[in-house]
Amino acid sequence: MRWILVVAFFLGSIPADAAKRALVYQGPGACEDGCYDAAFQVAAQAGFDPVFVRENQLDASSSDADRDALFRNAAVWIQPGGKSRTAMGALTSKLKGAIDAFVRAGGGYVGFCAGAFSATRRVGTSRDFGFGFMPGKTILYRNVNRGAEIIPVNWNGVTRHIYWEGGPHLSRLPEGAAEVVARYPNGQIAAAKSVFGKGRIYVTGLHPEAPQDWRDYYGMKDPDGLDQDLAVEMLNWVSASP
Repeated sequence: MRWILVVAFFLGSIPADAAKRALVYQGPGACEDGCYDAAFQVAAQAGFDPVFVRENQLDASSSDADRDALFRNAAVWIQPGGKSRTAMGALTSKLKGAIDAFVRAGGGYVGFCAGAFSATRRVGTSRDFGFGFMPGKTILYRNVNRGAEIIPVNWNGVTRHIYWEGGPHLSRLPEGAAEVVARYPNGQIAAAKSVFGKGRIYVTGLHPEAPQDWRDYYGMKDPDGLDQDLAVEMLNWVSASP
């Protein structure tokens, strides 16, 4: 409770004209071949001041001042693609606690692919704990480890062809606990948004933040081009006032 009150007070003290920061996880478990860079770039595109954060930026020796400095002017925490269990295992307990307090107090959380796995109470179907921000469960889409592909998705009633690489679908969402935003071709949930405390959560098993070179690497053809406007939508929604 003390952490929540401190962060809430701090968030409330941000000047109206202050630049909003997007904290982007860059530690173990965030794939080094472009995931955190892609998240950084769409945050900048959305008008945020993106900042990379390592897994041990807050540790047992960190003070309240260190925590406050890290989250000063922050509007959203972005958990990028990669290996969700590795990421959650690498984050220090102090940083996890600070992220939890930040979101409870009104901060936003956006999770792409592995970031969606990390958002639920358990990381996918493992016994490892996630943040617990999103209700329900996350389960690997199609339940097999397939390579990357472009998938036609119904996103808010519009068909969008979006980059996917090993991301989850959301399952067992309690009625009224979250809003379904997108569905895979088989009807499973590809993206959803919810609230946690006073904060907002928006996750997807897809990679709307993916730049063109991800497609080029695999020689993929995308019928409707980049989908970074959807990533910007996610970031803007979690950072908006309820």
